[in-house]
Amino acid sequence: MPSYADQIKEALQYLRMFGVEEVSGQLILRHGAFWLTTASEIPEGVNIHSIGVRLLRAQEHGLKPTSFGLMLLGPKVKSRRVEVSRRELRELLLGRGLRKPGLPQGYVALCLDGEVLGCGEVRGEVLRCQIPLGRRQELLNVLTHEEKRRAMAKAEPKYNGEKGEPVESPEDVLKGAILLEEWGRIFYQHAAMEAKSAGVKEIFSRLAHEEENHKEFLIKMLSELIRTGGVQASSPSSMPVTSGISLDQVKKEIEVADFEAAAIYAGMALEERAVAFYAEKAKVAPPALAQLYRTLANWEQTHLDLLAAWEEDIRQRIWHERGFWPLD
Repeated sequence: MPSYADQIKEALQYLRMFGVEEVSGQLILRHGAFWLTTASEIPEGVNIHSIGVRLLRAQEHGLKPTSFGLMLLGPKVKSRRVEVSRRELRELLLGRGLRKPGLPQGYVALCLDGEVLGCGEVRGEVLRCQIPLGRRQELLNVLTHEEKRRAMAKAEPKYNGEKGEPVESPEDVLKGAILLEEWGRIFYQHAAMEAKSAGVKEIFSRLAHEEENHKEFLIKMLSELIRTGGVQASSPSSMPVTSGISLDQVKKEIEVADFEAAAIYAGMALEERAVAFYAEKAKVAPPALAQLYRTLANWEQTHLDLLAAWEEDIRQRIWHERGFWPLD
């Protein structure tokens, strides 16, 4: 039987098949699965339910990447990516196989608009979905929601007067914003379900609730834009995410909760993308819409600032505990 070190080496080599050259943390083999953790040490004699994010499962016929693990690795997945259309994604989520010749055999990363959504499998010329059923339903809900928003929007194309090139309409930008908020809600809702510490679970739940409020607000803005041709820049009222919660206590809980630390890193990437999206749209939008987009950017920046503060605290603890400090 291979040694523990050899099995870890095999797992890292398997990840390189997906173009993943490095991971942020260390791999640990536990109960037939490889987990990615940022924990500095694992206490002995303690029954730990999860030790980070499960990246790979060991099966009889070899290793299998998990959907959440592929999502977490995201941009690091350079190979075995299979881009699908929204129509194809719906078929896959409903359990139907797609005939797609020329794909690499075995497990692949299913992608939509460049974003990794989860695990797929290719056998012969048929691609099938390996995403868990609960997650499939969430994605189907997102697709249905997006289709309804498209039906509401006017499909009249607009063009750049100088170059004759098509440009995004305000409706298109708002639809993209609605989808971003829905992705955020799904992510934070999942993170809250997986979190073990009460404080972290509560904050992730509040973040999910805020993303839902943002989405509903944007739907109203889109309806107003379609009905009147304009919007009034405003923002929904909300309590601070951390209101009534001791952040110092939450930080102590994160110290031993590996999944929470990994989810914070993933959440930062999600929020950074949202802030950049809104800031870029604000540069080219008419004044009223530009103000709305800046408001949206500020929304997500508050989330990013919270997660970044957590990440800094975790990083400083790891450096302190492992002695990663320059010599005098």
